Amino acid sequence: MAVEESRFTHTAEPLCGTAANRCQYKNLPLRDLPPLGVVRRARIAREGLRERRADIPAPGRPSRFAEGDWVRVKDEAAVRATLDDKDRHRGLWFTGSQWSFCGGVYQVERIVRRMIDDHYRVRRLSGTVALAGATCHGADGTQGCGLDCALLFRDEWLEPAPAPVPAPRPVALWATVRGLAEIRATLDPDGRLHGVPFQPGMEHHTGTRHSALELRHRSLAWWQHPTGGRWFILDGLRCGGEPLATGCDRRCALLWHESWLHLEPAATAP
Repeated sequence: MAVEESRFTHTAEPLCGTAANRCQYKNLPLRDLPPLGVVRRARIAREGLRERRADIPAPGRPSRFAEGDWVRVKDEAAVRATLDDKDRHRGLWFTGSQWSFCGGVYQVERIVRRMIDDHYRVRRLSGTVALAGATCHGADGTQGCGLDCALLFRDEWLEPAPAPVPAPRPVALWATVRGLAEIRATLDPDGRLHGVPFQPGMEHHTGTRHSALELRHRSLAWWQHPTGGRWFILDGLRCGGEPLATGCDRRCALLWHESWLHLEPAATAP
């Protein structure tokens, strides 16, 4: 995901990259075979060095919308009028899966002012939001990379809208998050399972029940598919940036290992 160039401004906040400040997506449970695995590790190392040498960008300016507001994604013609010849506005790409959300009404989930991008670099954004339910899966659920990435929307692509009538969604699988003691028993001394951290804040979800989607990273070759058992994304549970001293508003889906969950097919769930 491309974003506007960062304007680095001094901040007293500590840098990320310590043992206590870990992003799950820097440790995705994928087979790290060349070439993509080598490239990914090199990017992580490069950006870690960059963060130690440079200031972290200050947060961008807020959106004109507030969290909880209902907005409509403008129609395709109105969005295209804001884009350059590379389908970008102020550096942010309107992705292929975003077109399926045009005309839909969604709730603002997060004001995005700073985030870690796909190259593990901390970026500053202004006038940008994440919308609940608007992810790279697309409106029909068939697109994207399989990680259910939150899509980012510029203010210029949105307009105020009334709240819609809630509609039920089909569920194929339910998951209840196991107790903290059970989860801790699966972790190494550094709080990880297969290299993936059980992030700060995830403990607040123990005992809760959610619809679940198994992680299937569609953008990678078969030899880089998830390892270490089955991993899941739970509906509504997203990272709020708690593990990162820099802060990150990207709202990535939290990753849950099968051993952290009690899984129930929807047909047998009450």
